Amino acid sequence: MCHACFSAAHSPAEFPQAVQAICCRHCSAREVPGGWELHDSPADAAGAALRGALAWADGLTGNQLDFELRELDPHRFRADGNVSGSLDGVALEQRFERDILLEFRACTSCSRQAGGYYEATLQLRTPREAVLKVAVARVNAALEEGAPQFFATEDGPVRGGYDFQLSSTDRARALSRALLLVMGGEVKETSSLVGRREGRDVLRHTFGVRLPPVLADDVVLHDGTAWRVAAIERRRARLRCASESRPDWKPKLSELEAARRLGEEREAQVVSRRGRELQLLDPFTLHTVEARAPAVWDGSVGAVRDGGDTFFLWE
Repeated sequence: MCHACFSAAHSPAEFPQAVQAICCRHCSAREVPGGWELHDSPADAAGAALRGALAWADGLTGNQLDFELRELDPHRFRADGNVSGSLDGVALEQRFERDILLEFRACTSCSRQAGGYYEATLQLRTPREAVLKVAVARVNAALEEGAPQFFATEDGPVRGGYDFQLSSTDRARALSRALLLVMGGEVKETSSLVGRREGRDVLRHTFGVRLPPVLADDVVLHDGTAWRVAAIERRRARLRCASESRPDWKPKLSELEAARRLGEEREAQVVSRRGRELQLLDPFTLHTVEARAPAVWDGSVGAVRDGGDTFFLWE
């Protein structure tokens, strides 16, 4: 066969006469075998349904699909475009026009959210508001980045912390452990019986996450000495002495609840220096003060204020 007759006898792809898809009326997810596929809009779901319905010819190479969608009504889109490729060295191209019909239902996730479904409660507790804000932000980020099936039915502040009602026990457990790895603390898991399904007990789990009172890089005052929180390791913190030469201190997190956290940190200017003897400009009072640098010092110095005292940080 010549190329012209070969092209006339073969199509690069085949479509059904009408493409049908089920789309969620709330989140635009499209039903696919085994679950739901998330989309930004019904138009995106219609385009994905068209691509999924396309059957390419066996042996075709350089497959390409181009089309434009027009919304005829909320339930129907029309695609105009062409498909192309190469079969046995012969270029094939075919124009097409197909209607995509959408049937709107509620996906599993939206149905569960509307019904108040949840499997686990994540309880964040900490004596410090700043730590709680960081933890809540991390949980919200995990919910936004996660799969559509993982959501919070309800969330909000409670006395001493913040609670999330989450749709998945396994993911709630993984999230609580991820918080501990980054922020430290401890978690206690409990469960309660809420019913039976197919002869098996249905449990609802609660993950109580006790977060530390400090964050990494905080400066705390203990026994008149300023300490920098270098790292948080589960139930302990590793602190580096910032105001003088001392070995690292590894207290339990509970020991830091009474420690006073120092506020704004500013850079102090070195006015003059002779060896380890320095004159520094206090950035809070703008007075020149004398100080002695530690034996190991990189040349920069910060300052924090506590009441009427300024603490210089030799780091």
